Amino acid sequence: MPILSNIERRALETGRHEGRREIVLEVLNDRFNPVPLAVIDRINQISDLATLKQLLKRGISIGSLAEFEEVLESMRTHD
Repeated sequence: MPILSNIERRALETGRHEGRREIVLEVLNDRFNPVPLAVIDRINQISDLATLKQLLKRGISIGSLAEFEEVLESMRTHD
């Protein structure tokens, strides 16, 4: 197994974040099109993979975009 440089590790991590964000936004767009720009911007500011994973799970099962926005807001207060 090759040893990755710090730059390569950071690039992989960045790719994971971007991929997770894209999936969250895709799910929201499929369910609640259109997704407000403020929601998109907020999701794009999140860098924690665990938080993005939680948002993905909530986005799949939540009843409305308003409820999702409440979840986002509650996460903002816990940052």
